[in-house]
Amino acid sequence: AITLSSDGECSAKLSNFGRRNIVINGNFNINQRATSANNANGIYTTDRWAHWFGNTSVTTWTQRVQDTTPGADAPAGEGHRKYFEVVKSDAGSVAANGYSNFQYNIEAQDLACSGWDHKSATSYLTLSFWVRQSAASQTFYGQIRTDDGTAQKYTFAFTADSTWRKVTVTIPGNSNITINNDNGKGATLWFAQWMGTDYTTSGHTLDAWGAYSGSDQCPDMANGYLTSTAWFRIAGVQLEVGNHATQYDHRSYGEELTRCQRYLRVYGGQAAYQE
Repeated sequence: AITLSSDGECSAKLSNFGRRNIVINGNFNINQRATSANNANGIYTTDRWAHWFGNTSVTTWTQRVQDTTPGADAPAGEGHRKYFEVVKSDAGSVAANGYSNFQYNIEAQDLACSGWDHKSATSYLTLSFWVRQSAASQTFYGQIRTDDGTAQKYTFAFTADSTWRKVTVTIPGNSNITINNDNGKGATLWFAQWMGTDYTTSGHTLDAWGAYSGSDQCPDMANGYLTSTAWFRIAGVQLEVGNHATQYDHRSYGEELTRCQRYLRVYGGQAAYQE
């Protein structure tokens, strides 16, 4: 994006590199509740992030925050010293109503005031994240769903295996999207490890906006991860305005803690407010 004019003047089109990440605690540094919890549906460890599961026959689901190893774990090279992980104690069974996913709720005004023209197909959000899982290589799915007005969804696919992979997804606006400028839930971001056929369809359209349906959230999923004793990890989640991924927007521990305390503040071991 560098332009050199005939008189030798050089100009550059630069991104706004401050406070870009719409996701709070995308590097999982803030863990006011705990760093590990068993069979806990919802936010029980890392701030702002929940693990939801059901109807899989797995004896113990563990959600936890772990440290990366510099030199061995690729995300550490970008400054991501922690990852969020779900561990299955044993193989699960395939059931139509089974599910497991990571979920993050985006406050509406964080999107409304981000600079994303959500009604325009030429205005973009870019999502980037690191992912790794211990079962055989498999295609997984993620989704951003807007919650104001008539709910809309945008589903994307990604591959995960036993090595860290960085995934980048570019998401355009759409005229059907509604985002209110308030403190309600404006959108939901999730990454599915398993969705049974009650929630999937073989003909689901990827990489396009459409009306949300609880029975058509993503394509039918392979069950390799579900039927293995396995773990699934995610690190360095960033959602930013623009059509390309930039370097991760690292914020200080103190600043990120303050952002998280908007939703949960702990006094003497007791939660004073929880979303």
